[in-house]
Amino acid sequence: MNSTERAFSEKIKSLIGENSKVLVAFSGGCDSLALLALCSSTLGTDRVSAVYVNHRLRDESELEKEIELNKKNCTTLGISLTVRELDEGEVHTLAAIRGGGTEDAARHLRYNLLEEERQRTGSDWILTAHHRQDFVETILMRLKAGSPSITLSAIKEKDERRHLVRPVLDLTRSDMESYNTERNLVWSTDSTNSDAYFSRNLIRNQAIPEIQAIWPDFEQVILALAEEASGKGNEHPKTKISLPYRIAEFEGKNVSARMRVVYCLWDSVFPEKELPMTLLSRALEAIAAGSDCSVGANGALFTIYHGNLYLTNPDEDNLFYNFNAEFNPEISQILELPGCMRFRRGKSASDYQCAQQADSSLSLCMDPSLFQGKTVIRFAKDGDKIRLKGGWKTVGRLLQDMGIPAFLRCRVPVLEDESGICAVFGSAFGGKDRICVKFRTSIAPNRFPLYIVSKG
Repeated sequence: MNSTERAFSEKIKSLIGENSKVLVAFSGGCDSLALLALCSSTLGTDRVSAVYVNHRLRDESELEKEIELNKKNCTTLGISLTVRELDEGEVHTLAAIRGGGTEDAARHLRYNLLEEERQRTGSDWILTAHHRQDFVETILMRLKAGSPSITLSAIKEKDERRHLVRPVLDLTRSDMESYNTERNLVWSTDSTNSDAYFSRNLIRNQAIPEIQAIWPDFEQVILALAEEASGKGNEHPKTKISLPYRIAEFEGKNVSARMRVVYCLWDSVFPEKELPMTLLSRALEAIAAGSDCSVGANGALFTIYHGNLYLTNPDEDNLFYNFNAEFNPEISQILELPGCMRFRRGKSASDYQCAQQADSSLSLCMDPSLFQGKTVIRFAKDGDKIRLKGGWKTVGRLLQDMGIPAFLRCRVPVLEDESGICAVFGSAFGGKDRICVKFRTSIAPNRFPLYIVSKG
């Protein structure tokens, strides 16, 4: 390995461990090509796959040449490449609906496809080629928007919720170019990179060169500012700022402190998207009023419900609606679910600490022999019903009684066999886990395996 590969090997190992499989978001440009080549050299080709997303935003002949070059480079590197195509006009249609611009819509659609491919390929992580200049550009964009200092920590290396890792943030664009050149790799150039219509292009191609001309070490200063901002964030512990957030916690805080909380919540859900100032103002007004309501824009929704503040991405609802994973009730296993949740079956309730907690935790100890036919884990839908001790009840009403907001009910996991709903995992959103009457038994519950959904 050369020095770049050695540094990358240490970094990627610290971020994803020894044996994880990765999916590289591969545009074919200089940065993503260097990332793919580094992964090929340090992780081995059997642990790496690549996906190219065609947004259909450029001339067809340019895209065809780019895809052919990408296929050639992947063949050279020994990496399998999947090409995913968006429909003609799909990006512009979504941009008009969301009101967040073409870049935002393209990014949203791209990450949806990347997550689909991550699951299809059995990859643990999605890798993107964000590097040091991307970091600096993001800081400048946030400064331009007047964002508070806590947001200037910018891009994070690892996003557990979205299974996303950015392992080359320490490298510069020139580092990537040099590495590709050393390996005789030729990259494609996106013609839209020079389009002044996009705000990031204006900062990258016009603002930064002018700043560097009069302030050569400005990047180091910006990076130091980001490091200081991260330190300030630690004074206001982010570990205590999680969703849902109690409205009562805003009492006694001034506007600046409330803004910091809202920005922290925003970054936990939308780490790569800017919080529009108009939406921030509307959210702060709603928080001050404290009444149940929803305010949203650009694919984001702030909701106040029964004294709690929620932030969700309604565009993710399809991920939950379409998810359906078959499993074998007789085998101990872990299934990864959307929303950073995991479904698992243990050998017995005593395998988990939660078995020593409230009785509601023990209610998911179920006799595997009672499952009928095909058994799946999916998410609650309209019309679902479960037979409880007191009779049939719709899952929607059951979750309502638990105090789970309507907009979150489609994200609650349910266990289903060919006879119907067997279990509802309301505890994932502050409710309770319930099983259908056929699994109820007077026998000590720790005789049977425990089925549990956990977050994180």
